[in-house]
Amino acid sequence: MQETLLTTQPYIKVALPVPMRRTFDYKVPKAIAVRHILQPGMRVKVPFGKSQRIGIIESLVSESDWDDAQIKPLSALLDDAPVLDTEILSICEWAARYYHHPIGEVLFHALPVLLRKGESADFRTETWWFPSETGLKTPLDELKRAPRQVEFLKAVQQHENGLSQQVVSTLGLAPAAGKSLEEKGLVYREQRQFLKMAETHAHQKQVPPTLNDEQQIATDHIIHNTGTFHVSLLDGITGSGKTEVFLRVIDKLIKEDKQVLVMVPEIGLTPQTLKRFENRLDTDIVLMHSNMTDRERLDAWLLCRQGHAKVIIGTRSAVFMPIKNLGMIIIDEEHDASYKQQDGFRYHARDLAIKQAQSANAPVLLASATPSFESLNNARQQKFAWLKLRKRAGSAQMPTIERVDLRGQTLVHGLSEYTLETMKQCLARKEQVLVFLNRRGFAPTLMCHECGWIAACDHCDVNMTVHRKANKLHCHHCDHHKALIFECPECHSRELFTVGEGTEQVEAALIPLFKDTPILRIDRDSTQRKSALTQITQKIHEHDQAILVGTQMLAKGHHFPNVTLVVVMDADAGLFSADFRGMERTAQLITQVSGRAGRASKPGQVLLQTYHPDHEAIECLCERSYEEFALEGLQERADLALPPFYHQIIVRAESADEWEATQFLTHLREMLMPYCEAGIGFVGPYSAIIVRKAGQHRALLSIKSPKRGNLHRLAAIASQWLEQESRSRKIRFAIDVDPLETY
Repeated sequence: MQETLLTTQPYIKVALPVPMRRTFDYKVPKAIAVRHILQPGMRVKVPFGKSQRIGIIESLVSESDWDDAQIKPLSALLDDAPVLDTEILSICEWAARYYHHPIGEVLFHALPVLLRKGESADFRTETWWFPSETGLKTPLDELKRAPRQVEFLKAVQQHENGLSQQVVSTLGLAPAAGKSLEEKGLVYREQRQFLKMAETHAHQKQVPPTLNDEQQIATDHIIHNTGTFHVSLLDGITGSGKTEVFLRVIDKLIKEDKQVLVMVPEIGLTPQTLKRFENRLDTDIVLMHSNMTDRERLDAWLLCRQGHAKVIIGTRSAVFMPIKNLGMIIIDEEHDASYKQQDGFRYHARDLAIKQAQSANAPVLLASATPSFESLNNARQQKFAWLKLRKRAGSAQMPTIERVDLRGQTLVHGLSEYTLETMKQCLARKEQVLVFLNRRGFAPTLMCHECGWIAACDHCDVNMTVHRKANKLHCHHCDHHKALIFECPECHSRELFTVGEGTEQVEAALIPLFKDTPILRIDRDSTQRKSALTQITQKIHEHDQAILVGTQMLAKGHHFPNVTLVVVMDADAGLFSADFRGMERTAQLITQVSGRAGRASKPGQVLLQTYHPDHEAIECLCERSYEEFALEGLQERADLALPPFYHQIIVRAESADEWEATQFLTHLREMLMPYCEAGIGFVGPYSAIIVRKAGQHRALLSIKSPKRGNLHRLAAIASQWLEQESRSRKIRFAIDVDPLETY
């Protein structure tokens, strides 16, 4: 009797995680075809060169462009069902086309690390211990010569439904004692699937506060548009209660058995968002971010795919979570640059989330106190619903903003005398001060007083940052570091001094000035340990008076009710950036950090230390609003033919030789010229501001057009040429669509 083939197509197209913009054809062996139904989204092991690789089936086909004798058979099928469903596959294929990135790398980016390595898409298993009938009846004193066995048997007898591996560990029981009891027939064990429960708590949930008129209007609008694709921009000043709007909408959706994806820009915001949601929502919540272990991320991914997790809180990569019953995607701080991947697969999570929601016919809620110019322009053109919150929640009022003119002032580690006096007055009222400086470390430069030597990175065209507590010099661009030196390598002078201030230096300078006040520093260095940020924020809430010193980690989303004074040390940073987005980012940062002041009943005050108090951007933020600043900025962008009115792609090239990188892009530009349509413009090739980074010289070519379609047709031609030419010239390249960094 002839065997019936379950898989009828003889060939499969497999996407592999290699830097090639194509799939690879393989035969389906008869032994696999008669036992399995192969589907797109399944993982397979295939021969590739001299090795075996894990790939993902992209499609099944009846014919191949290759001769049958040249096509190798796949080695193994790793799944019984697709690990990537049709929706995620579709989104990844769209992303590969839009961002001109190899499909295999995009698909593997959507998988948890353990699945990329070939592990099964199942929850982990663990050992459970049970008492046998004999074990239940055995008196403990029969084992009195083996106290550990007595302890183990007693625990098992008290848990007739079984002891999990985790409980055995928690109780401090010895697994060896369990094995001895098993040999005696007193206990037995089973392997059970470990279903990691989502974050949920049985304690009394908080009573929701009363919404003000603006919050109610926004909530009603969003709820009215659930069940269909619709994008809303929740443009609310800091402290206006945007999260409360989220919670009302989420609560309604989970009652309808829907799942909600909530995206946050920083890992540091995840714990506080989780706590706020736990206190209000009676549902299962899972997290997804890079500080979790590979196993924890796979468990969260599985919970999400099975529909157990109703609320998923995650950073950029959470956009690829396989959500079974999507009710809404919420993107908090939607303006934040952290949503854009800046290396490898250079996607923007906000834009992918909108595409995913459109595919699932679900709404998207973008929220920010300082919306990106792109989102504001879409709202202004009525592509997005524009929901405004212009009042702070409760009795809180917006802080007063004062410019502190630094011209001619004598500064104490970057702080003016007026600023220090205002800080003393604030602390005397038992209130808290936030000192903001977006520069970590002790100082950005180490210099020799005798000969002018500067400690520069060996691999980058930048100075190394001094980290005095860690006793090292650290390059924040390539991560190279070495021991702090105390003698000039050029002239052997010991007269070395630091130039500029970092958060570590400000913290050290404030300790003797405010001896009786806790000083807490929050930056990437002080929060490296797991849960360090949570511990620091707990200390902030424990003290009436305190000084918080930090970088932009402090600027986003945090709620410190007793902070009434915010000091922005270097308000001029970014005003004269080479990047056309420099002003936008500066305004967003100043507005966000200013919003940390006066969020409760006490009035807030903000001091902007500046050498340019009359600068139009500083003046606009102080005297008017971020919205007015942004609308004026959009008009400038339109006049200068810049995004979002023109679309942009940047091709980046890296080589050990600076001339080769520039020539490579020059040849690309010349090759593309015959294909250019009206309106397409080139800038460059030009050198990056930091020309050499991690030993590689970097050059850029900018291409822009008022029509997105024309630009992408040109980029598709460019990607084929780049892939072919880069291999022969040993030059690395990247295509950056809708770039946020243009230098």
